[in-house]
Amino acid sequence: MPMDQEDRDGLHPTLTAKRERPFPGKAIRTFMFPLRATPQMSPRARAVHFSKLESGRTVRPTQGSAGGQRRVLVKARVVRMTPGAAKALMTHVRYVERDGVGPTGEDGRFFDRDTDLADGRAFASRCADDRHHFRIIVNPEDGQELPDLKAYARTFMERVERDMGTSMDWIAGEHHDTGRPHLHLLLRGKRDDGRDLVLPRDYVSHGMRGRAQELATEILGPRLEQIRSPELDAAANRFTLMDRTLIAASREGGLAMADLTGLDEPLALRRLTYLETQGFIRRERAGRWRIPDDLRQTLEVAGEREAREAAAGKAVWGTRMEGRSGAVEAVSVTPGEPLVGAYVGRAPIGTQSTGPQVVVVDLLDGRLGHVRLPSRDSLLALDRVPEGAIVRVLASPPSPRPSDLTIAEIASERGGIYSAADHKAVRPTDRDSFIERHVRRLEAMGREGACEAIEQGRFRIPDDYAQTALKIDQSRQNGVAIQLKVLDDRSLSSQVSAPGRTWLDTTLTGRPSSEIGTKGFGAEVTSAQAQRAGHLKTLGIGSGHPLTLTPEQMSLLRTKEVQVLFDGLGYPNRSVSLAKEGQKFSGVYLSRVHASGNAWAVVEGRAGIVLAPWRAALEACRGQAITCVLQGGSVDFTFGLQSGRSPGLGAGRGQGLEL
Repeated sequence: MPMDQEDRDGLHPTLTAKRERPFPGKAIRTFMFPLRATPQMSPRARAVHFSKLESGRTVRPTQGSAGGQRRVLVKARVVRMTPGAAKALMTHVRYVERDGVGPTGEDGRFFDRDTDLADGRAFASRCADDRHHFRIIVNPEDGQELPDLKAYARTFMERVERDMGTSMDWIAGEHHDTGRPHLHLLLRGKRDDGRDLVLPRDYVSHGMRGRAQELATEILGPRLEQIRSPELDAAANRFTLMDRTLIAASREGGLAMADLTGLDEPLALRRLTYLETQGFIRRERAGRWRIPDDLRQTLEVAGEREAREAAAGKAVWGTRMEGRSGAVEAVSVTPGEPLVGAYVGRAPIGTQSTGPQVVVVDLLDGRLGHVRLPSRDSLLALDRVPEGAIVRVLASPPSPRPSDLTIAEIASERGGIYSAADHKAVRPTDRDSFIERHVRRLEAMGREGACEAIEQGRFRIPDDYAQTALKIDQSRQNGVAIQLKVLDDRSLSSQVSAPGRTWLDTTLTGRPSSEIGTKGFGAEVTSAQAQRAGHLKTLGIGSGHPLTLTPEQMSLLRTKEVQVLFDGLGYPNRSVSLAKEGQKFSGVYLSRVHASGNAWAVVEGRAGIVLAPWRAALEACRGQAITCVLQGGSVDFTFGLQSGRSPGLGAGRGQGLEL
């Protein structure tokens, strides 16, 4: 989205971290390093390898647990003991010990390996001179069934100590106030020999969870897959297989018991009675009901609403908002009225991890709201973005999907027919996995009547297919398309003393801030504004009460932010610069960074590092070579060092260089 003029003037391509021109031989060796370092890896494995170089929660799911294992969520965070960390640690200690979180509603209490009453404040004092400490959440799916959560925690930590080859200083607290008993563990960053304790990233991501899951499985036995019972479907607020049969058996909107031949009549009667009591259908007389034409759509909407509420509850598990899970509410986004807040979490709606998603945001007006997005791909802006980052949710009129336009284009060249073979014939460079996604899209649209499945993976595509598919998407998205943008990937506490421009600074420009509420996150922002204003005044930036920043001062802060960013990316004999209009450059896409409210792709090439406007499609190609060109304020990406059509993704247009 175009930004204000003051934002467009914030970054200048002439600003570099290192102005020395790299020695050609070393530059080539450095450029080839990502490919040399992973010569045996497939492109996907290489992308995963480079993704692990960053912190933050990933949007793409990890491999599921082995069959039969109990599921346990384990979230670990390393906290540096900076000057302000001691106060934050005590705040966390008070959070774990807060009122009403015990098994029977008593106050929270810490325990350790030897005693059921550990001193949290004494533990915080022991951490004061450490380099860092760890905060770990262990959240078993079946925590209510565990007979002794303390014994579970102690055995779990014994196994972690055995894996790491050292005894550890830790305390833990139980929380039972969310309906899902879980543990909060605090772990010192010291080994038993006094050296710093370092937990490998893979062990935190997979090893600790594996230990927690195997222990829960030993205690409770293997996890049995749930089999959906028709008895449960009879009282479900969603569209079921029985509803499909009932609708098919109806005649001109009427359904009688005599029409239910071949069905389990008692079960069908229970379903009809339930639908009647919920107001979905109407009884005309004994044994006969009136079935609305839109019954399926009504039940699907009700089912998704229920699934969305459940997903929102899952999204706050293991976050700082888990104690407020009951306050999460659905929010609607009106075009032209964006919602801004702190990112809390996300979860899929239903069982398909790649399908519709729910995102929970702690909003400026004090609400803890959740928003529906159409797919996991629409969440890639949040990939590896930490909890507490400032995000914006924006609604706009939906436009046809690129996949639907591609389908319509190929069908027009193949006599109104689409199949994987037709796609390959028209676009031979597109990858099979990319083509498969188009086939899956058509299967879904075929069920909605937008196209017709013929046979053997072939579809008849009408001339108005793209418009019909758009209308279907509009009905699912309440007539709007939702977009997410990360305005600042730092939490409020990190922004208070951050060098350079922050999102907080954009709220200190004297413009009206009526959208900032007096409760919840709005109150936190008001407090952080005062702290940020005090910090800026000590630097001689800004004046007045409340402090107001001029455009010139905002420009100065942006320049400092860019300098810090460039210094962090540069290393000996490597320059860092911004892509220029008309510039064509090649390199390896390594990571994504945020600056001045926008996301930037870090591309390492022979001449140094280039920052280019980021787009979601790049996330599938981390650690791989790309060729880019900036034209008209937008970036075209082609994957591979040579120019040409992007295999599978096409030469898409990225966000313009408007910063």
